[in-house]
Amino acid sequence: MMTVSIIVPIYKVEKYIEQCARSVLSQTWPSIQFIFVDDCSPDRSIELLETLIDKEFANLKERITIIRKPVNQGLPQARKTGVEAAKGDFILHVDSDDWIEPNAVDKLVGKEEETGADVVYFFAWKEFGDGSSRVITDKEFATPQAFADAVLVHDAHPSVVLKFWRRSLFSPEIFFPRFGQAEDMVQSLQLLDRASKVVRLPEPLYHYRRTDSEAMSRGKRSKRKAQQLRNYLDLYLFYKNSLETSPIRRSYRKILRKAKWWSLLYDRSARKEYPELF
Repeated sequence: MMTVSIIVPIYKVEKYIEQCARSVLSQTWPSIQFIFVDDCSPDRSIELLETLIDKEFANLKERITIIRKPVNQGLPQARKTGVEAAKGDFILHVDSDDWIEPNAVDKLVGKEEETGADVVYFFAWKEFGDGSSRVITDKEFATPQAFADAVLVHDAHPSVVLKFWRRSLFSPEIFFPRFGQAEDMVQSLQLLDRASKVVRLPEPLYHYRRTDSEAMSRGKRSKRKAQQLRNYLDLYLFYKNSLETSPIRRSYRKILRKAKWWSLLYDRSARKEYPELF
């Protein structure tokens, strides 16, 4: 029987953690390792999670791991901590302010067993604060490389939570970025390059919560773009000495070109921080 590891990073989500954890722990597939990573959350998120487990899911305690990081390092590094603890054949990432359908893992396992894919990607509901929602979809791609190319030009969804990943794709050489902005793209480009087969499951199995309905301020946008810029530059430097054989060999020129352009638009200080790239 296929084993699955579900990884949930936790930080400041006391308002949402119970709904997320309940959806994860209620999965109908019988062979799941549940990994919750506490990224030094300063609120009651972990307390609420532990209470929920004691009251409703005590029978699953042997399969539940709560990892407490000694310092806050951000979402990508929390994911990395979860991946390092994962033992399942496949990995499903779930953000702690979102939730999944109760039969999500069942359907993903079924699709993988039917096709032998390394990556199964699927649809999601985008849930807005006013109670409305819409479905997030993706095109069908013939190869993982075609999918990665589409991700790079924003023609496909980069999110790691909307993909069911074979664990062996997460080799020790995978780069996990410092910042949360564009971390999905950084991860997906590397993992898709390592995959041999990708298939689409055209069903919404994930609920992505979008509570900020206001337009992003110019200052906030600049800060987020500056973080994306540094993730891209760090990714390039990580593979700098082996670019032609690296997972980003097909895209590093576009990544570097985009980063240079953004340094002019959003954060000129990057030119001093990364002088060898400008």
